[in-house]
Amino acid sequence: MKEQLNQMHSEHAEWQLRIKEIKSQIQKCNNQLSEMVMAKPDADLLAQIEHFQNQFTIQREVLDIMRHDFKQHENAIESHQRGEMNQFEKLNQLHFKSKERLDEYNRIFSELKDEFSSFLQNNFASQT
Repeated sequence: MKEQLNQMHSEHAEWQLRIKEIKSQIQKCNNQLSEMVMAKPDADLLAQIEHFQNQFTIQREVLDIMRHDFKQHENAIESHQRGEMNQFEKLNQLHFKSKERLDEYNRIFSELKDEFSSFLQNNFASQT
C-alpha cells in the first residue's frame, strides 16, 4: 500500500505540472487573440475571436477547479500516510476518477487547440 501511495503522490506531481503547462498554453493563445483584436478585424472574425477568448477563459476556470480538487485529494493521501485515514479503497477510487477527469480534460483541450490552430491558419496565415 505504501508503494501505491507513493505512486499517487508521483502522479499528482505530474498532474500539477500538466495543469501549469496547459495554463501557459492558454496564456499564449490569449496573447495571440489580443494581437488579433488590435488588427481591427471585421465583425465576423471578431465574433470568432471572442468565441475563443471565452473558451480559453472557461478552460482556465476548469483547470483551477481541478487543481483545487487534486490538492484536496493530495491532502487525503497525506492523511492516509499519517494514519489519520483508513479508507484506502475509497482513496484509490478517487484517484482513478481524478486521472480519468484529467485525461478527459486533455482530450477536450486538445480538440480546442486543434480548432484554434485551424482558425489561425484559415484567417491569419494568408494575411501575413
